[in-house]
Order: sequence, then structure tokens, then C-alpha cells
Amino acid sequence: MKRVILLLALLPLLLAACKDPLVPDNGNVVIPSYASGEKQGHISYQILIYSFADSDGDGIGDFKGITSKLDYLDALGVSAIWLSPAHPADSYHGYDVTDYNALNSKYGTEADFKDLIDKAHQKGIKIYMDYVLNHSGKGHPWFAEALSDASSPYRDYYLISSNPSAEIRNFPMLSGYSYNKDEWQAATSGSPKLKISATNEAVTSGNASWNLWMWGEGQEGREVKMKSNGEDSYYAVVQISGKTGILVRKYPNWDAGSKFGAAETTNLSGDSTLNLVGDGADIYFTGNGKYKIEISNLSTQTVYFMGAFGSWMPDLNYGDVSKAETNACFQDIASSVDKWIGMGIDGLRLDAVKHIYGGMNSFNNSNNVTFLKKWYDRCNSSYRKQHNEDFYMVAEVWMDASSVAPYYKALPACFEFDFWERLKWVLNQRTGCYFAKDLMGYRKLYADNSANAIPATKLTNHDETRAATVLGKDMAKLKQAAAFLMTAEGEPYIYQGEELGYWGKDGDEGGRDELVRTPIVWDTPGKAATADLGGHVDYSMMTEEISVEKQKADANSLLATYFKWTQARNLSKALATGKMSAHGKYNSNNTLDSSVAAWYMTSSGGDKALVLHNVGSTAVTLDLSGDKLDKQVVSLGEVSVSGSSVTLGASSSVVFQQ
Repeated sequence: MKRVILLLALLPLLLAACKDPLVPDNGNVVIPSYASGEKQGHISYQILIYSFADSDGDGIGDFKGITSKLDYLDALGVSAIWLSPAHPADSYHGYDVTDYNALNSKYGTEADFKDLIDKAHQKGIKIYMDYVLNHSGKGHPWFAEALSDASSPYRDYYLISSNPSAEIRNFPMLSGYSYNKDEWQAATSGSPKLKISATNEAVTSGNASWNLWMWGEGQEGREVKMKSNGEDSYYAVVQISGKTGILVRKYPNWDAGSKFGAAETTNLSGDSTLNLVGDGADIYFTGNGKYKIEISNLSTQTVYFMGAFGSWMPDLNYGDVSKAETNACFQDIASSVDKWIGMGIDGLRLDAVKHIYGGMNSFNNSNNVTFLKKWYDRCNSSYRKQHNEDFYMVAEVWMDASSVAPYYKALPACFEFDFWERLKWVLNQRTGCYFAKDLMGYRKLYADNSANAIPATKLTNHDETRAATVLGKDMAKLKQAAAFLMTAEGEPYIYQGEELGYWGKDGDEGGRDELVRTPIVWDTPGKAATADLGGHVDYSMMTEEISVEKQKADANSLLATYFKWTQARNLSKALATGKMSAHGKYNSNNTLDSSVAAWYMTSSGGDKALVLHNVGSTAVTLDLSGDKLDKQVVSLGEVSVSGSSVTLGASSSVVFQQ
């Protein structure tokens, strides 16, 4: 009887030890609110501008849309936003930039962008721009001029050759590169001219090798053969009524080097003259009557340019890496960064950096590291003129941790792709005992190259099959993935929609890239920013039931879990800035408790936390006689404490302050 009375007396204490301090007694969702300086967890959020939030109803996400959702991002504990490319581009995703000094008008004005930066800063949220250094878009004026005029200084901004297999040695950037014909794209060099003028001449029918391809509203395309008009010149007289499309081509096919158009889609009327470019954009002419269309200056040649990512993304040429900082292309792009630094951005995310020197498969890591050190120093020197801290820069180096490690000699941060590779195995195989050892091993590799290396941890991004798909849409696993992400050493990134459980396969795994870039449904699907995705949207996930508003009201939602665990990271110095160390009992040597992942997080100031995850499908009871269990920071699933023991239910996690 005395034992029963004693247990009843201890029950409130036991329940207090088990109680999650971030969940109120009424069980409602906690929407965190942060005072100044409380967001210390270095949590970043990846935004696809075009599909995040639409402010004006045109179906395309924009700067004002992001600004309108800063309260949401603040509540999610975010202290930085990585924006997808904001520059003008040929594609919806923006990774084929056509002007580094401008913003895509679809997203708003420079004033809108400045307002976003300023309002984000008011909430303690930094802004990182995505910069593409490996290539530009084929629509960049640099590239058009490089092709049209072999003597142009912009010719040296690209890797252009009439015989690349024999002339690779002429490009210092390709030192050690093995020629791969699939990475060299054909184009036409030279600048033919097109002239359109009204005429009373008879409509012609020629037989030259050059012809016009013409089309109009409500009519199919037609081929108009041209007549020779003397050396290097051809013409045709045609009847035009209304708006008509025109392309020039060298008969009889559309092979590379045979089609000519404008540098960008162009509308002409009256007497007009236009410089043509190979593989150019559509030309539209509006008129009524007979017109003479002449092409001249046809002394062109087929050349090849390095385009490792495809014909629409010509690789940039920075020359000899030992003096890359003096290269004109380097200096022009770096100067564009100065503009955005002056506007207030706090950092850059760098795309595809391992391919800058070399190709898709034969890249030169040593040269890329050297180049990136010069790039970082140049940008940081500009930033330091206005700030008393260093510029942030994180790179996409899509390789294993040992290959990524040398890049820390150049940059403060790199994405840790091995984090997700290990974690998805842990969750799907329900084996956690090796996780801490693996991560600590990676961090040792990084520290050997830089004492201040920042592993940018993440689940997935815009180029990967979504975490929800990989984890079989298992909500317990998705919640625990969030808990792992927020309790590991490093600086975590959340990808847009990950906190809502979005799914989808990327193009490399049989899906489409657009399907892993799904627009956020804030309340109703009809308001989502779908217009730029060309109809490639999985509407089965774009429902009110898993919208932001619904999940904010559901204490069992994935979003509620993210709110709770991001808040825990932000408010715990040990989780926010700590280093990982192994637990004495539950570690890689304890395969009897293989479902348990355990480690300590200890900050430089001595704050310490014990992190426990049970990834198994059944409960486990842990003997933790050497640990403090009286102060719980946060928990997931079923957690109970009895004396020096902790019982973790299936897919359950907990953090104790030490």
C-alpha cells in the first residue's frame, strides 16, 4: 500500500518529466513567436519564387508574395531564405540567366525586391540569392554577340571552337578534361542580316538552298523558297496579311546551324532590318500587301560551344584559374553581385560549382576550389565594405562528403548531400545506431580543411525526389526526419513544401522536375502559383486538406511538428550551435539496440543536450543512468520516463537538457 501511495505521490513529477513544454495543455498547435535574438538555430528555407506565393493573381509567384508570407516563415523559425534565381532567364526555373544585373520582371520590380529584403531583415531573416557561375542562358546578349562576331570581347566569355576535339588545349579551363561530344553544342557563327521592305514586285518562287519558314494566325506553316540575289544574298517576295511569323533556314532540314532568327522574340512592322543569330527566336512581322524579304552577309560557319548542361546553357569561360580574378567574365559577374550586396542581400547559393572547371563528368576539383576561393574573397571584400561580418556563401557540390570536404578551403558552407543519403537509409531500414558516427566522421573531414566549416544539412531540394516519396508518405517517418534535421550538427535547410509533406519524383527517377517544385497551397488551391509550371502539377496534393491553413489548425500535422522542432532548435543553444559527440552506451558498437540513434550536442559555452531517436517499429526502453532526465526540451511520439529509464515508442524522439 505504501508503494502505491509513493507512486501516486511521484506521478505528477513523472508526468512533468514527460511533458513536452512546447505543447500546451489544450493540445492546440503552437504557432511560435520569437523575440529579438531568439532565433539562434541558423535555419534556412528554400523558396522557388515562381511557385511560392502569388500576390497579384497572375498565377506566378513574386517578391510581394514572399513578403506577404514573412510571418509564416518567421513562425517556422527561419533566419534565412534561399531564393531560386531571380534574374531574367529563358526558362521558368531561372538557371539559364540572361542578365545578372537585372531581376525577372515576372517577379516584380527592384523596389519590390528591396522591400522584401528590408522587411525580412526586420524579422531577423536574411536573403540569399541563387547565382549560376557555370553557365549563362543562350539568350544572354553576351552569347548572341559572341556568336555573331568572332572579334567581340564576349567571344572569350564562352568556350567556342570550330574543332573542339582538337582545340581543347586552347582552353585553360578544360585542363584535364576529356572531350565528350555530347557536351559540345553546334551553333552558327556570323551575323546574317534580314531586311523587309514593301514592294510592287511579283511574288517569287525560287530554288535556292535558303528558304523562309512562315506562319500566321489560323494558318499552317509554309515554306517559301528564295532566289539568289548575287553573291551571298537571297530574297523572296511574299504576300503578308496581318501578323506573320518568319524564320530563315538553310534547306532542307532543321539540323543545328540551319535555322536563323532573332536574338529574342521580336515584333517588326514597316521597313525593317534585323541581325539574325543561329538557332534564334521567332520573328513576327505585321503588314498588309507584298513584301520583299532579303537575307545577306551569309558568310557563316558552324562552330561548337561547351554546353555541359545542354544547348540552352552555354558554359562560361574564366580562363587560367591562376589569374581567374582578372578575367573579364569573372569581373562582370562579380560586379553584378556588388549591386545586390548594395541592395542588402546577405549571401549567395552557388549552383553546380564542381562543373565550372571541366565538364559534366571530368570536372577538376582542385581548380574549382581555387576558383571559388577567388570568387568568395572578391564578394566578401565587397560585402565587408558595408558590414562587420563575413558574407555567407553555400555551394551545391553534389558529391560524397570526402569529395565535398576540400571545397571548405574556399567557402564557408556546402550542402551535405550525404546527410539525406544516410538519414533515408536510417528511417527506411529502421537502423539508427550508426547515424551519429557517420555524421561525426563527415565533420572530421570538413574540419581537416576548415576549422569553421558549416555543413548545410537538408532532406531534399528542387532537383531531388521528394522526401515524402522516398519515405513512402509515412507520416511518422516524415515527422522524425524533421526531428533528425533539427537536432543534428550543422545549419539546416527546409525545402519549400517539405514541411507540408509534399511528394513527387524528379526527372531522373521517371517523374518530372516540375513535380518536385509544387506550388504552396496556402488556403485554397485556386490561389496557388501554378502558371509557370506548364500544367505539370500533381493536383492530388494541392488540396485544402493539407494546405498551410488546415495544418496550422491540426496539432497532429507535419507542419505542427516542424513548428515545434524548429522552435526547440532556436531556443536551445546546445541544439542551435552544438557539436555532436557519441553516447557512451547507445552508439555504433551497440547493435543490440540498433534502432536507437543517440548523441550529445554541446555548445562552445557548455550548454549540453541529449538527443534520442527510436527509428524502430516497436518501443524500446533505454537505461540512461548516467544522464539527466528531469528537463525535457522537446519530444515526438510516445515518450515516458521512469527513474533512470526512458521508453520511446515506435518512431519517437526526445531531447533532454543536461
